[in-house]
Amino acid sequence: MDVKIGMNMLLWGVNITPQHIPVFEGLRAAGFDGAEVPVVGQPESELKAMRAALDDLGMDCTTVTFITEDINPIDPDPTIRAKAIDGLKQRVDEAAIMGSKTLCGGIYQAHKYFVGRGATEQEWQWSAEYLRAAGEHAKSAGVRLALEFLNRFEVFLINTAAQAQQMCRDIGLDNVGILYDTHHANIEEADPGESLESVRKDLFQMHLSESHRGTLGTGQVKWDEYFSTLKKIDYQGWLVIEAFGTADPAIVNAANIWRNAFDSPEQLYRDGIGFIKSHLGA
Repeated sequence: MDVKIGMNMLLWGVNITPQHIPVFEGLRAAGFDGAEVPVVGQPESELKAMRAALDDLGMDCTTVTFITEDINPIDPDPTIRAKAIDGLKQRVDEAAIMGSKTLCGGIYQAHKYFVGRGATEQEWQWSAEYLRAAGEHAKSAGVRLALEFLNRFEVFLINTAAQAQQMCRDIGLDNVGILYDTHHANIEEADPGESLESVRKDLFQMHLSESHRGTLGTGQVKWDEYFSTLKKIDYQGWLVIEAFGTADPAIVNAANIWRNAFDSPEQLYRDGIGFIKSHLGA
């Protein structure tokens, strides 16, 4: 498998800035190929400074973002839905400044927006139209959108790999695909290997995330099945470790992280890359 190993920077917080360049240096020393940087409206100067630092270290990057309720693409208010398109286009532009070829996340609805029922066909169509418009803009910027299906406690529009794949089909753009996250699949998918293989044609990126969001291999995720499936489908792309801690209140509230399932960020990413390489070499 021709893969790159990355580390999601959300472990250090939502707002990643040039102050985090020493973290990039630590990741490079540990053997990482790149970092996944949240794009959340940082000034262009900060994005360019981080890109320059990654270049100096010989590292690549991917990007991730979030949708808030003020730019919710499935809100009943058409003015909010209109803002959603402009909001995601801005995040695409920020990803391009970072030199990222992929922008991922649960970008099809506002995070933790619930209305006490399941999604309607109208909400699905609103999301598809918005993603198509943003996807066309992303294509012109050389960026792919990777839709991350999130578990039922975070969103209600897309909770499974099959639903993410259907949305990709409805959008109909070759630069809109799937981000498969093992944490969410651990909750929503009965057979992880089968669900991963079923979306192989639309698979843009992988998040390797433990059931408790801590150190890989210390929770309940069925890692042997995932790695055997990745080898079976000859996956070519990023394997990004995603873990969350209690350092940033925004992460605590968004992901319901009440305790750290690791000793330190350095321990987590060093053990994590060793865990991945041991499975790749098995």
